[in-house]
Amino acid sequence: MENQINDLIYENHRLKEEIERLRKYISLPGYEKRALIEIYSKFAERSLSPILLSDELENIIYANEAFCRLLNVTKEETNGKNLRQFTDREEFSTYQVNTQLRKKGIASLFQSILIDNNGNKIPVQISASPLLSDEGK
Repeated sequence: MENQINDLIYENHRLKEEIERLRKYISLPGYEKRALIEIYSKFAERSLSPILLSDELENIIYANEAFCRLLNVTKEETNGKNLRQFTDREEFSTYQVNTQLRKKGIASLFQSILIDNNGNKIPVQISASPLLSDEGK
């Protein structure tokens, strides 16, 4: 268990570095952005760390395989679903507060509980970073 936690901490650090590099490329022309999106999509999919992208209403836009394994769900079971379906009311309120911070460009790191497909509560540490469009939205 300790090794898994250390692996996840290392992977989280590596992902943060990659996100920072990606931010530098946001202003590239469209064709270069498409190439980078493809590269980072492959990176996210192969990551050992669970990765989830959600919109401002907490609807799931993307979940990688590690996230799906954590919750014992398929990608199809996450697509278009709301995070509310994978946590309890109190934790969901925390997500909403942190989403408001991300709208202001503020990243956050917090403890939470996710609920898997079998109803098991899974303690997690969430590292949430804003991913804004070219228009800052």
